[in-house]
Amino acid sequence: MPHWLIKSTIHRVISWLPATYFWNGLLQQYLSHTTELPKPQFETRLDHCHRHLEAFLQRRPAQTGDWRVLELGTGWFPTVPVGLYLCGAAEIWTFDIAPWLRSAQVKLMLDRFEECAQAGELQKRLPRLRPERLAKLRQFSANWDGRSPAALLEKMNIHFRVRDAQQTALEPGSIELFLSTAVIEYIPRPVLKSILLEFKRLSSPTAVQSHYINLCDHFSYFDRSITPFNNLKFTQRSWKYLNSPVAWQSRLRISDYRALFAETDYRILREDNTKGNPEDLRKVRLAPEFQHYSFEDLLVLFSWIVAEPAAESK
Repeated sequence: MPHWLIKSTIHRVISWLPATYFWNGLLQQYLSHTTELPKPQFETRLDHCHRHLEAFLQRRPAQTGDWRVLELGTGWFPTVPVGLYLCGAAEIWTFDIAPWLRSAQVKLMLDRFEECAQAGELQKRLPRLRPERLAKLRQFSANWDGRSPAALLEKMNIHFRVRDAQQTALEPGSIELFLSTAVIEYIPRPVLKSILLEFKRLSSPTAVQSHYINLCDHFSYFDRSITPFNNLKFTQRSWKYLNSPVAWQSRLRISDYRALFAETDYRILREDNTKGNPEDLRKVRLAPEFQHYSFEDLLVLFSWIVAEPAAESK
């Protein structure tokens, strides 16, 4: 049996167990090692933070203080929210449907920030870093007892919420920057549309959305025998049983995301796409669901989308 099918089967078994997130966490810790934070991975997260921030400030160059952020998908390491705090964000909400935050992972992240600062790399990767904020982060870290990661984040006005982002309970017009990093590809289209409509409700008149999207078949990271286009072979009926219940992949293509932003009254300002190997795609016998897409559409494996409320363009 191919390795990706074994992983899919394990995920399905885990989904049937009580405390699914606990068992999935153990799987990530001991098999996929996603609870580790090697230096290159940490630096990549800082680069994502910088890119999200620049996407916002390039559109809103006069924005100095009191800008508020909503991140979709906290994960194990709240690196981007902490980076935005260091760069001057007044308040940050970070939402996840699972309580991934753990003291060990947050301590590891804080150590990485300190190592990067000591090496002189932090200011290079976050040019807008405020020294007084870094001093506060060091103070918070030194005085943290390690018992509550959420309490530590609150000291930086970072509010961690285990909650469905379709209903955030935040005030209308209260957010200037919305962002996600390799998250929205896990969300079914109807749910994602509902989330984007909630973002529309929360958007200030000058709000910006910045999203990094991974459109690959994520099983291809685990099983090198398949290509990033492997999941395009399967009909919706087949994929229902092959898809991972705990790391669900929507299989939406870049044109689908464009349509979603248009449907939720957002105008895409910038779209930076990375394409895969055309030969890999040509070898795929596409399921009927994907045969109406253009070749260039299907070829996109990664995309960075920046958008603003459509009213801004009128």
